[in-house]
Amino acid sequence: MVKLSDPITIRDVVFKNRLGFPPMLSFSSNRNGAPTSGSLRIYEDKARGGAGLITYENTNPDPPLVISASMAHIGTEKEVRKYKKLTDKIHEYHAKIGMQMGYGGIIALMFSGFMNMQMITSGPSVLDPVEATSAQSSMVPGFADRLKKLGSGIHELNIEEIAEIEEKLAQGAVRVKDAGFDYIDIHSGHGMLFSAFLSRFYNRRSDEYGGTVENRCRFLVETIGKMRKAVGEKFPIFVRFSADELLDDANNIKDGIEIAQILEKGGADCLDITQGIIIRSPDGIEVPTYVDHGGYIHFAEAIKEVVNIPVIGVGRIIDPRMADKFIQQGKADIIYMGRQLLCDPETPNKYFSGRIDEIKYCIGCLQGCRNGVCIYDDYSGAKYQELKPSIELKKIVILGAGVAGMEAGRVAKLRGHEVEIYEKSNKIGGLIPLVASEYKKEDFMNIVKYLEHQLNKLGVPIHLNRDLTREQIDGLKPDILVLATGSDATIPVNLKDKANVINQDEAILKTKPLGKNLIVWGLDTYWRGGSETAITLDSQGYNVKALVGPELGTAQILRGDGDSGRSYGIFKELTERNIPIYTEAKLLDVNDNTVKFLDKNKKEVSIQADNLIYCGARITNAKRLKEQFEGAAPEIVLIGDCKKPQDIGVAMRDAQTFARSLK
Repeated sequence: MVKLSDPITIRDVVFKNRLGFPPMLSFSSNRNGAPTSGSLRIYEDKARGGAGLITYENTNPDPPLVISASMAHIGTEKEVRKYKKLTDKIHEYHAKIGMQMGYGGIIALMFSGFMNMQMITSGPSVLDPVEATSAQSSMVPGFADRLKKLGSGIHELNIEEIAEIEEKLAQGAVRVKDAGFDYIDIHSGHGMLFSAFLSRFYNRRSDEYGGTVENRCRFLVETIGKMRKAVGEKFPIFVRFSADELLDDANNIKDGIEIAQILEKGGADCLDITQGIIIRSPDGIEVPTYVDHGGYIHFAEAIKEVVNIPVIGVGRIIDPRMADKFIQQGKADIIYMGRQLLCDPETPNKYFSGRIDEIKYCIGCLQGCRNGVCIYDDYSGAKYQELKPSIELKKIVILGAGVAGMEAGRVAKLRGHEVEIYEKSNKIGGLIPLVASEYKKEDFMNIVKYLEHQLNKLGVPIHLNRDLTREQIDGLKPDILVLATGSDATIPVNLKDKANVINQDEAILKTKPLGKNLIVWGLDTYWRGGSETAITLDSQGYNVKALVGPELGTAQILRGDGDSGRSYGIFKELTERNIPIYTEAKLLDVNDNTVKFLDKNKKEVSIQADNLIYCGARITNAKRLKEQFEGAAPEIVLIGDCKKPQDIGVAMRDAQTFARSLK
């Protein structure tokens, strides 16, 4: 039986195991599109961590026309030399590295709407740009209007232009090979140019490049053929494509099966099976927690049943035991683990050496992931900095065993300091257990479990049910007192006397009684906002009659930190659950069974409800605590929510910055 740890050979290239890192944009190139020291750190991390194959992010075969947004290219011999240094370093770890190459095409319309710039993109056919970008156009306020006003659109490629692109990619493949890469991957998924030609939604041509599946594959198959002539017989050519576009009017797995068979006949050596279109179904690419782990492996399995070349499976796989099981079951030949290897690049080495309890598991927040940096560790990826022992060792007392306090203790202990943590409640993790109680967000507890394990291993004591007094702090004689006591949910003063108004924490934890009919006030999603709370309560059988929000309105619902998958996942959940949303609203009154507010058109709305769940700003007791403990230690430091209520990433960054700044 084949296992994840077994080697696999594709053409003449031997990969030492079957766990790989997929092509993921890191935006780590310099402004001219060339790799940087940050790029090297990102990919070396994965090689050092034991991945058998690593695919460098999508790279343009042409030099950039203008200096722009750190998008990679390999358009000249100058870049070839720079990439050769990177591939040489990766090979020192006996890993193989390929480069993904492709043109963006229609997905550039996404940047047009966000950056407010006119763009005429290339594609197989002319169609309405708003229709082409249905995800953004439907959920991002003003996006569709901006596209129309700007005059952005799609240019239909002619036969000569198609041939020219094929030649450019073939010559680009030669530079990829010369740069020391072990294979090339043609990006044909997620809405990229080749993907648009494969898609029955985007491709509406009537010539030899449109219509039948075989015709829609012609552009890609011709490119594979020209690449093969350019790079020779021994250099593997991978193809990544969306086997299912996750939409009723687009390619489904039946189309994907037919495409796969044509690509195999056309000369592809390995098929990387992905799903979704970033501008129409982004939750298949930036996969939110609403999708089960391994929830897309059935696409790879269906393809593997009909082809005789290796197949790669992807899709929210964070546990190498699951990846190994999929390999043993014959669902795929290789498993890509993207965000998991950003979270913990050492995952392969830890698994293959039997250290499964040491793995740092992805929490699925989709809040970081840029520059190869995970919110667990702001000093990872492109921002990597070695952790060195301190030269002036201190006794550090930390109040609060949330993630900020625990991470500060972990890093300080690793640097040699004496650390103790005191927590006034009977549990660790601060707000995280509450967050993890929401609908399909159980993975948020991964960060708490990891920190607890590491602190136990390091011998850092956590004292529960200990709300220390000033005298007790004096008795401990700390050199540094760290206040990491978190924040509390609050209700505005004008609502505090309303018995049927409860805060978000009380609603999730059910510490106060809830009626059947609820209104959720507060739309922000990414940390403690009401959108996911509304989904949670609806999933528990409550009748969420409205999701209402002031200030930024819909823009606040869909605010993100660089991803669209989680935003779109939330948007879909709210839409499918038919929860009415009122944006830019102003609360007027709450009585025993009615909530009144002005909608964005200044029209009064009155909705009957048993409770209003207030999901607003949180407050910290930092000022009071600092005054209470003033003089108890030579130095008092505030971190995380105690300093300023924000999110997990900021809390972890605060903790690491404090611990790393110690001499």
